[in-house]
Amino acid sequence: MVTKHHLLLFCCLIITTQAYTQLCEGSLGDPVAEINFGSGTSVGAALGTAITAFTYSSSGELDEGEYTIANSTSGLKGNAWHVTGDHTGDTNGYMMVINSAVLSEEGVFYRKSVTGLCGNTTYEFSAWLMNVMNPSAGTDEYHPDVTFRVSDTSGNILGSYNTGDIQQTATGTWVQYGFFFTLDSDTEVVITILNTAPSAHPGNDIVLDDITFKPCGPTITNSIDNESGTNLVVCQDAIVDYTFKTEISAGYSDPRFQWQFSDDYGDSWNDIAGETTTDFHFTDTSTAGDYLYRVSVANGDNINSTTCRIASDEYYVEVLEKPEALVGESEQFFCTTQYPTLQNIEVSSSAIWYDTLNDGNIIPETTSLVDGNTYYGAQETVNGCESEERIAITVQIVTPSLALNDITIDVCDTDNDEVELVDVTAYESELSNCTDCQYSYYSTHTGAENAVAEDEIAQATSYMWNVENPTVYVRIVSGDKCSQVAEITLSLIKTPIIALGDYIGLCEADESVTIDAGFGFDNYEWSTGETTQTITVTTDNIGAYWVSVTEDHGTYSCSTTKNFEVVLSNVATISNFDIQDWTANNNSIEVILSDTSLGDYEYSLDNYNYQDNALFTDLLPGEYTVYVRDKNGCGITQDLAYILYFPKFFTPNNDGINDEWVIDYADTEPALSVKIFDRYGKFLKQLNGTSSWDGTYNGHTMPASDYWFVVTRDDGTSLNGHFTLKR
Repeated sequence: MVTKHHLLLFCCLIITTQAYTQLCEGSLGDPVAEINFGSGTSVGAALGTAITAFTYSSSGELDEGEYTIANSTSGLKGNAWHVTGDHTGDTNGYMMVINSAVLSEEGVFYRKSVTGLCGNTTYEFSAWLMNVMNPSAGTDEYHPDVTFRVSDTSGNILGSYNTGDIQQTATGTWVQYGFFFTLDSDTEVVITILNTAPSAHPGNDIVLDDITFKPCGPTITNSIDNESGTNLVVCQDAIVDYTFKTEISAGYSDPRFQWQFSDDYGDSWNDIAGETTTDFHFTDTSTAGDYLYRVSVANGDNINSTTCRIASDEYYVEVLEKPEALVGESEQFFCTTQYPTLQNIEVSSSAIWYDTLNDGNIIPETTSLVDGNTYYGAQETVNGCESEERIAITVQIVTPSLALNDITIDVCDTDNDEVELVDVTAYESELSNCTDCQYSYYSTHTGAENAVAEDEIAQATSYMWNVENPTVYVRIVSGDKCSQVAEITLSLIKTPIIALGDYIGLCEADESVTIDAGFGFDNYEWSTGETTQTITVTTDNIGAYWVSVTEDHGTYSCSTTKNFEVVLSNVATISNFDIQDWTANNNSIEVILSDTSLGDYEYSLDNYNYQDNALFTDLLPGEYTVYVRDKNGCGITQDLAYILYFPKFFTPNNDGINDEWVIDYADTEPALSVKIFDRYGKFLKQLNGTSSWDGTYNGHTMPASDYWFVVTRDDGTSLNGHFTLKR
């Protein structure tokens, strides 16, 4: 089998501009001479005086008339030059870096002989240059003006090219320059490169790299018969016959051909014996790998020299490795409930299915399996290649035979909230007696039939069952691959409720209490061992107890256990009140009980509205009856509390209204002491809890004014204040 894909083999990173040249417009051969100055991590060696008249420098900045062989211009001329590497992007690649100066002989700065060329052959000469000056240095008056010449050994110029002024660029740009020339019978030429700019002035410094000679000839056009491109992807050992075709334009009087291949992505090329025509038939797919093919062309006997040949563009062929044979059980069983197709056959990889072991017809993978039939599969890779060997698999299709039971289970509703956490896997043995089956659980019948992932119950061991969806559907797959669906339906039964609190009070005066678990249960069990509805606990046996009750629902029973504690209780004893008073409406009373109060109490000021908090707030001055009630029913106690208050003024004019100044409810504290002073601090009168002041001092009426007082109470607390006497 062959797969036909057109792939891009290489991707080139272009870091230079287009060439300013008279370069070859036909087809080129491989470089027959390439001067790239080498590579290294430090500076390169000097070229020698026979090649350049400039002075070599191995370190530091370059002065006028000096050059170096380096992999970077960094540090060679401060900020005046661009920092650049060689034009290929190789971090270790060398280039010739020149700080130009005045030279004799027209400014010739590079001369070198090139040998090994072919006579009667046209060559393309090219080289890469950069004006290395940085415009930020402010020296943009003078520019390099370079001329390339190629001469024969007698000095005859075979070709030349002048760059004109090479302008400065913002980032430093490599430019390729070149031209082509034709040799007669010579095999050696001389390269001469000169800079005709005023070399002694700053601004005309350059870098030179990658001087190459390539054979240049007619244009070679390549194609593959019946293909739209020149890239192929084929399978190993596939039987193919592709015709690689070439056409060559006019230019050679006697064109000769030699087909070549490369298995190292073009680093080296090998002639294919006997393939010397315009066409090549590609048939060899025996070895997997990536291959390049091309045809090289030369004029006449020059075909015998690789330095004389031009070459076509490359054909790319990828031979995909042949997959191994499939692995799988030769006899496989399926169930009618699967509606099995070829896709259900279990093999080690993707497969192509046939109706015979050899040759035969491909069968679509959606084809339904037939009981007793044998199917033949070859492994298929993602690229469409298939294994040479096929596996034979015979199928047996059976019908479901497992006996199943749909069941209804009774479950006690622990909290009587119509939901319950249940382990549905616990009922597998009731659904079937199959011990090696696979069980999975679903919320719908369709989900169970078709193994729909969205309907599967992920946590079957802790499934929250509810009365709105009472049925779980169980998919059971047996060893014969048959799947069947059974149902588990939940019946939630209310759990009995025991109406007992966490604490039960036993009044001291009663000596015992009867505890009732409630009427109508089928079974009672107390922690005391008793099995009656009620038990009696005396003051000698207070402590922790429990009771369990059971309700029978046919063969199923639900039970509840209640833990509680019997505590001793009594009527409260009020020790005192913590009263915050003296305000018009923001007073409070807090009830303080004695240590002998054992019960659980609630509090009221009207014996009707009770609260758990012993503190009453936002009270007016006055008399209050405080009630304390035992929640266990042991009784109520009460006592009086008083909130004191003093009048803000009085009018002693004998009209019977406010004629005397007295502390309200002071008579509830007979030992209370009140001292009255005038505004200057003179002591006027002392009162007790039952006396008042009539506004006189030593029988004389006191004038209308503000007067001050100090109240001292039984508990030693005191209050300072003032009031007004009005006349």
